[in-house]
Amino acid sequence: MRHSRIFIGLLLISLAWMTGGCLNVHLRSANEYYQQFAYASAANEYEYVLSRKINPEATANIADCYLQMGNSVKTEYWYRRAIKLPDARPEWNIFLAQAMMRNGNYKEAKVYIEKYLEFNKTDFKAQRMLNACDSIAVFYRDTTLYSISLLKFNTPHDNFFSPAFFRSGIVFLSDRSVKGLSKAISDGTGNRFLDLFYAKKTDRGNWMDIEPLRGEVNGKFNEGPVVFSNGYNTMYFTRNNYVSNRAEKNNKNVNVLKIFKADNELGEWKIKGPMYFNSNEYSVGHPALNASGAMMIFSSDMPWGYGGSDLYMVRWEGGERWSNPVNLGAGVNTEGNELFPFMANDSLLYFASDGRTGMGGLDIYESKLVHGEWSTAENLGYPINSSQDDFSFIVDSTGMEGYFSSSRNGNVDKIYGFEKHPPQLNMFLAITEVQAGTPIPGVRVKMMVDNANEKIFTTNGLGELKLDVQPGHVYKFRCDHPEYFLVTTEESTVGLKFSDTLKVKVELRKVQLNKPFVWQGVAFKKKDYQLKVTSGEALQFLSTLLLDNSRLQVEIGSYTDSRNSDADNIILTQKRAELVLSYLVTQGIAESRLSAKGYGEAKLLNKCVNGILCIEEEHERNNRIEITVKAISKDAGMP
Repeated sequence: MRHSRIFIGLLLISLAWMTGGCLNVHLRSANEYYQQFAYASAANEYEYVLSRKINPEATANIADCYLQMGNSVKTEYWYRRAIKLPDARPEWNIFLAQAMMRNGNYKEAKVYIEKYLEFNKTDFKAQRMLNACDSIAVFYRDTTLYSISLLKFNTPHDNFFSPAFFRSGIVFLSDRSVKGLSKAISDGTGNRFLDLFYAKKTDRGNWMDIEPLRGEVNGKFNEGPVVFSNGYNTMYFTRNNYVSNRAEKNNKNVNVLKIFKADNELGEWKIKGPMYFNSNEYSVGHPALNASGAMMIFSSDMPWGYGGSDLYMVRWEGGERWSNPVNLGAGVNTEGNELFPFMANDSLLYFASDGRTGMGGLDIYESKLVHGEWSTAENLGYPINSSQDDFSFIVDSTGMEGYFSSSRNGNVDKIYGFEKHPPQLNMFLAITEVQAGTPIPGVRVKMMVDNANEKIFTTNGLGELKLDVQPGHVYKFRCDHPEYFLVTTEESTVGLKFSDTLKVKVELRKVQLNKPFVWQGVAFKKKDYQLKVTSGEALQFLSTLLLDNSRLQVEIGSYTDSRNSDADNIILTQKRAELVLSYLVTQGIAESRLSAKGYGEAKLLNKCVNGILCIEEEHERNNRIEITVKAISKDAGMP
């Protein structure tokens, strides 16, 4: 019995040693894979080790593996454990927060961003992430601008992304397995290397069976995003840097990307060589062309950028020669990564970035070339963007239809189609009385669109009018009621990008016969009938009012202060009134509708009578033009 217990004890010790030795082998393998950036292989080994034993190094490394592979669910799972380790690093909080944002958990992500910022208060990217968590509602401001649909040729477990227009369909990247293509698996992703495929769309909108591009372009390793010339005879595409089926690595042990040119010869693509601005030390990829093909924009992590991968531009100089790369600047590039550019024309750029305020992962942005500078990029919002990676946005020549890529369904990239819709705009006119603020029913409103297309409406019992309007126009409204001064107002929808209800408040002044009112802003030189230059705007406003209200007959009354004799002041004010009348006639107002009357100092507005000492400002109050409606013609209607 004693010998049996000794035997069992020795057996358990032996098994424990063998198990520990086996785990050490897997841990060494995992670390070797990790150091070679073979994240998928490393993650598999770390999973094996951690399923049997707690290991701080393995916990931190597996979290980073899934971060590099873009698996946000497992990244969050492992960084939740990593941050509890005794030697946890502050930056793990931001990595955890990134994963949480991609998983739509913005509230909790904010907690870990704030923890990270306690150690790195000047990290601008982290500050933008914090701002994004507080601003998520902004990206849902208008969800009606786009309708999206998953393209039917996507298969459940394969990646499909980076569409490019080609003939009557699209060319894109996929890791799906196809007979005749390499079956090699990437240690970095755990999936088959990426190849280029073509899908043709029929006239009825159906997709035919996809097929790999023919020729030399699909090699042993990854192919990348592609762009075609106008006639589809030349292609610029991205691929891993490799020679004779052997990946070349730079001084940092990284296999970089390069852009290659290929020509279509009898239906097959023949590689003509790499672009001269490629480098063996940094990546150059994701080419985009303008309409003429004379401008190329691409992504690169060359060391003199803003950080991460930036977008650069080169121009064709003839033959195979392109200009030196120029960084697109701070309106586009950040310390994060700018990738997957697409030029809709010479001045409109779409691209993906993880360095701006966004919803999580890569978001799609728009920038415009204005006076030689790229404008500050604008986020396209939901539903184009989501909490996961959204990228490779392309749009057709109409600007209304296109495609983009997204990993929003289970961390697997898929291609979506979209249709763009104009914003839904409504205009709400509320017409009220200027002093009391009460609504005015029965106001006749003539609406003109861009000075044409007249339509007549009438306000309801609440003085309101609701109209459907379109973006990109100027709407002019002439509001007319028999008892009120007609008012003209304009509202523009030019430049409006989001659906909205535009509230327009119009105030009408009631016409009162024989009740004068001061017309502010008309001023004369001291004891002279010459107008001050500041009077122009007030006189123009008066002429517009009278032109609009063609049924009104008015008196222009002029008053002055008590200085000078009564007779001189009568003469002075008469000249002033006649001067205003003459100006109005030059503006197209019938002289028969006007009368001019100089009242001298007959109606002072303050105590400044003869013999009373007053300051200049008090005297100036009595120098004025008053308008009095003397009659209303029943014949004249709305102009």
